Amino acid sequence: MKGRFERYGNELGKLVDNKQKAYGDSITKTGKILHSFLADYDVGDGNYLIPKKLIDHLGLLVRIIDKQNRIISNPEGDLMGETPYKDIAGYGLLGSLLIGGEKE
Repeated sequence: MKGRFERYGNELGKLVDNKQKAYGDSITKTGKILHSFLADYDVGDGNYLIPKKLIDHLGLLVRIIDKQNRIISNPEGDLMGETPYKDIAGYGLLGSLLIGGEKE
């Protein structure tokens, strides 16, 4: 009989396998995209010097890139039944109101 943690680990592993199949390797792709976006801030010693305000945007940008990866990985439709375009639109609203300075 499997222990509680082993069962949970197996369930979690199945979930990750299913998401990797549905979305592709979004983590690696997102990292490459961020390196490209941040190239102007590369100080040449393996580090980046970014404006403090950019940190506010990075969380939303990562989420948007993740949703774009879902579309690219499965152009016939999201395999997890989600709607990435609505999510992207929602992140646009959040960015406008929370980061962009628009008033409600």
